[in-house]
Amino acid sequence: MANYADASQSIRAYIEENHLRSGDKLPSEAEFSKLLGISRLKLREALNGLKAEGRVYAVQGKGTFVAYETENIENVLNYNFGVTEMIRANGYTPGVKRFSKTLVRANEQVAKSLGVEVGMDILKCSRVRLANEHPVVYSTDYLATRIAQDFISNMDENISLYDFIENKCGISIGVSKTELIPAKADGRLAELLDIPKETLLMKFRLVLSDVLGEPLVYAEEYFRTDMFDFVVLRTRK
Repeated sequence: MANYADASQSIRAYIEENHLRSGDKLPSEAEFSKLLGISRLKLREALNGLKAEGRVYAVQGKGTFVAYETENIENVLNYNFGVTEMIRANGYTPGVKRFSKTLVRANEQVAKSLGVEVGMDILKCSRVRLANEHPVVYSTDYLATRIAQDFISNMDENISLYDFIENKCGISIGVSKTELIPAKADGRLAELLDIPKETLLMKFRLVLSDVLGEPLVYAEEYFRTDMFDFVVLRTRK
């Protein structure tokens, strides 16, 4: 009997083998379970998991549809995923290089984002994020004091900051207010991401907050546009 992982993989394979594209409709639940040879219960569980990942979406009364298709790393911006989660959810192995932790003085942007005084000591974590050992993102995170105190002793370079906040600090993550800004790679970013200078990047500038709206992290992330596709799922209501 197929388990959840097998059912999820069968759905992914069906989408790929049938060259389904964004907006294409999947078969009805009854038809799909027969096509894939799995129970409707397992099919439903797998589809719910793929919905949570942003790979498919449902429209009440109309059916389930493919959210997007691409060989790049995919992320639906409706969901608050961290970089590690984006990479892992797409079947790649996340990794890190050039990991560093330093204390810096908060400039105006960092101070405003974290609600602290300009010049206050803030823990800064920088790293190049890898997908199957290829550099895909350069990220810099400035941590609020209440999580910095625990993170400064962390020795795992590959740790997901989101996992750390939720599982190590016991803090529930709320929303992240994110700005998307086109940027070009300067000499340092070009070297870190192994791309030509002046290559177009997508910069994320975001403030991650807890469920009460208190800031946890201010981050600046530079994504290789040849490695990522970002999608927003929009509905009428």
